[in-house]
Amino acid sequence: MFDIGWSEILLIVVVASIVIGPRELPALLRILGRLARRLQYVRYAFTQQFEDFIKEHDLDSIHQDVNFEAHRGQDVFDESAFDEEHKNLKRVDHE
Repeated sequence: MFDIGWSEILLIVVVASIVIGPRELPALLRILGRLARRLQYVRYAFTQQFEDFIKEHDLDSIHQDVNFEAHRGQDVFDESAFDEEHKNLKRVDHE
C-alpha cells in the first residue's frame, strides 16, 4: 500500500525515538494502535451500513455492476480504446 521497506521503518523508529524520546514512545505507539483499530472499525461499520442499504432497497444489480473486485481478471474497461476514441473526438472538435 505505502511501499515502505524495513530500512524506512527502521529510520522512522530511530528518528521518532530521538525526537519524541524513548520514554514517551510506547505511549505514543499505544495511541496510534488504538487509532488504527478505531479506523478499521469505522471502515467496517460503514461497509456494513452500505451493504444493509443495498439489501434493503434491492439494489444488488447495481452493486454487482460497481463492484470491481467481482470483475477481476475481466476486461471491464479498455482504457486504450477509450483514449483512442477520446483523441478522435478532440480532432473532430478542432476541425
